[in-house]
Amino acid sequence: MPRGEEIKSAKKDLFDRIIQVYPRLSPKKRRVADMIMRDYKNIFLMTAREIAEKCGVSEPTIIRFSVDLGFSGYAEFLQYMKALLHTELTSSERLTHTRPVSDEGSTIQRYCRNAIANLQNMEDSITEEEFRKIARTIFDAERVYVVGYRASATLAYHFGYLLKKVREDVTIDTRLTWELTDALNEGAPNTLMVVLAFPRYPRRTIEMMKYAKQCGVRTIGISDTPRSPIVTLSDQYVIIDIEGVSFVDPFGHIIVFLGALVHEIAFLDNQKAMRCMSKFDRGVEKANEFYREDDVDQRLTYRMNKAQITSLWPQKEDSRS
Repeated sequence: MPRGEEIKSAKKDLFDRIIQVYPRLSPKKRRVADMIMRDYKNIFLMTAREIAEKCGVSEPTIIRFSVDLGFSGYAEFLQYMKALLHTELTSSERLTHTRPVSDEGSTIQRYCRNAIANLQNMEDSITEEEFRKIARTIFDAERVYVVGYRASATLAYHFGYLLKKVREDVTIDTRLTWELTDALNEGAPNTLMVVLAFPRYPRRTIEMMKYAKQCGVRTIGISDTPRSPIVTLSDQYVIIDIEGVSFVDPFGHIIVFLGALVHEIAFLDNQKAMRCMSKFDRGVEKANEFYREDDVDQRLTYRMNKAQITSLWPQKEDSRS
C-alpha cells in the first residue's frame, strides 16, 4: 500500500480477503469463513485442529483455507490474526484472553517468560545495519522531537530523557502540546520526529505524524507490525514485535532497545556525548537534583497536611538546641 494512502482497518482487511474468495470456496471452507467472520476475536487462541472441530471439517481444510486467503499456511495466518487482535481488542477483552492457566506457572513466571521471548525475538529480527542506520539518522538531525501518547508516553519520556544526556536539541512531547505543532510548522531544516506507538495506536499520534509530513519533517516510527499506521507513515521505521495478548503491554524489551539505541548514538561521537553528559551533570549538581551520601547528615522536617506530605525541606540546626 502506498505510504500516502489511507490505511484500512485490520478487521476490514480480513473481511475483504474472505469476501473476495468466498464465491469460490467449497461448502466446508465456507463454514470456516462464516465462523471466522462471526467469531474472529477468538481465532488467535485456537489451533487449526480446534477450528476444524468447531466447523466440522478436517484440519487440512483449515490449512487450505489459509492458503486461499493468500497465506503460506496456517502459521502465517495466525501471525496475521495476532496483529489484527493487537489492534482490535479492547483492554477488557485482552484481560479475558490472558486469564491464568494453572499449569503455566505463576503470573510473574509467565510474564517473565513472555518478556524473555520478546527479547529473543527482537534480537533475532533487528539487523545491525538497520540499527546503525536509525542511530545515524537521529545523530545527524539538528533537532529531535520524541513523541508518544497514552501508554507509549512512558517509552517516549524514557527515550527522550536518555537522549538529552548525549545530544542537544531534544524535545519530548507526551501530551500533544500546541508548542509541538507550532514548532513543526516552522519547518526548521534537518528536523526529525521519533514516534513510538503500539496497539492500540492513539489516533492523535497518527494525526501528528500526518501533520509532520505536511510540514516537511522527517519521521522515524517505532511500532510492532508492518501493518501499523505508524510504520506506514514513517520515512524510516523499526518493527519491534510484541508477543502475547494482554491489557498490560509488555514493554520490557522495548526499553532495552531504546537504551541500546542511545548507547549507539553516543558511540558515534564519544567526545560530543561526553560534553553533553558533563553539561547535564553540572546542571543537576547545581540544582542539587539527586540524593548524595552527605545528605544523611542533614536534618529533614516533614510538613504534614492531614495524611499527605506537602513539602520536604532541609532545615538548619536550631541554634537554641
